[in-house]
Amino acid sequence: MIVPFLCFHGRCEEAVRTYATIFGFEARFLLFHQAPGRGFDVPESFNSKVMFTQFTIADQQVMATDHVPGLPTTPGQSVTLNIIHTSKADIEAWFAALSEGGTVGMPLQKTNWAPWYGSLTDRFGIVWQFSLNA
Repeated sequence: MIVPFLCFHGRCEEAVRTYATIFGFEARFLLFHQAPGRGFDVPESFNSKVMFTQFTIADQQVMATDHVPGLPTTPGQSVTLNIIHTSKADIEAWFAALSEGGTVGMPLQKTNWAPWYGSLTDRFGIVWQFSLNA
């Protein structure tokens, strides 16, 4: 099993709470200050950020964190979440909610590879693809 692990830059809690509202899961967080024996230091200002969280979207486990300052990374470009789902109504609702404040790459439409497909980058920099599996 491969589990996507999303890295945010100080906005993990905000992003995951947004996703929880859209996808209907309970958001739970382990903050850096709650894990004092973690084996590495973080700036004092980072103690209230998310060290770890996991949740489920469309039967797929996802993990996330706030990326520790000083480690190189480009927000949102390390993973694309591709949701293959059987409900066109769910896809349309999720797409609309995630595109708020984001950028639509390809509007939802019929394609030669899927009866309904679309892609977007949400306001947190995460790229999402939606495919109807009908």
